[in-house]
Amino acid sequence: MNIFGATLEVYKLFLLNLRNRYLGSRIGILWSVIQPLLMMVIYIFIFGIILRLKVEGSDSSFDYVIWFICGFTPWLAINEGIMATANSIISGINLVKNFSIKSEFLPIASSMMGLPQMFVGIVVICILSFISGRYLSWHIFWLIVIIPLMFFFIMGLGFFLSALTVFVRDMIQIIPTFLQLLFYLTPIFYGAEKFSGNMFILVFLNPFYQICNMFRQILFYQVNPDFSGLAYLIVISTVLWISGLIFFRKLKGFFESVL
Repeated sequence: MNIFGATLEVYKLFLLNLRNRYLGSRIGILWSVIQPLLMMVIYIFIFGIILRLKVEGSDSSFDYVIWFICGFTPWLAINEGIMATANSIISGINLVKNFSIKSEFLPIASSMMGLPQMFVGIVVICILSFISGRYLSWHIFWLIVIIPLMFFFIMGLGFFLSALTVFVRDMIQIIPTFLQLLFYLTPIFYGAEKFSGNMFILVFLNPFYQICNMFRQILFYQVNPDFSGLAYLIVISTVLWISGLIFFRKLKGFFESVL
């Protein structure tokens, strides 16, 4: 199968996953808009209104709201993508059996399930930035690089998780718990400047932080992304993708016997 054919198959699977996700609900795919908006409103209410947190160098809680959403938007996409990829083989094995779809396409298509949430977040950021007078600069075009790289990273992780979940069903419970813990350990609603020395090195090595921080640099601070962080993310995403694919292919021959 050529690249065009593979891309088309992945796109069809993505649309099928999106439709099945909201199958039976009255408003269907609109939930992909409503859910992230509700989550943003809740966190904004807690951190921006009740706690009245501030961004370093600003006295405005409204600036904090924009700053927070800039980091929270990629996290929503990451969280949704990881959860979907982990369950992709278990939920889609019939497609592999009945339609001869390559099993590798399942985690790849599922990794993009966070796209609707991410675009909702970007639209909200643009609206709030306009209201506050923080007009977005040309740096927003960096998203053309950062967004594909983010999903490349999710795919690599998804190869590992989707294969492991077939054999260790407890992963379905472990992953959301781990992601919730990781959310509080990653500087998303607080700044990385709170860390120094070895602790900051650990934060820097967190790829989830790098992705969220790059969105902030581009959309809030309106500067180029940190090139050392970008280089690190490219390296770790490439290593994760290649090793994840090798790991997946070593195990995929046993999928049908287990499922």
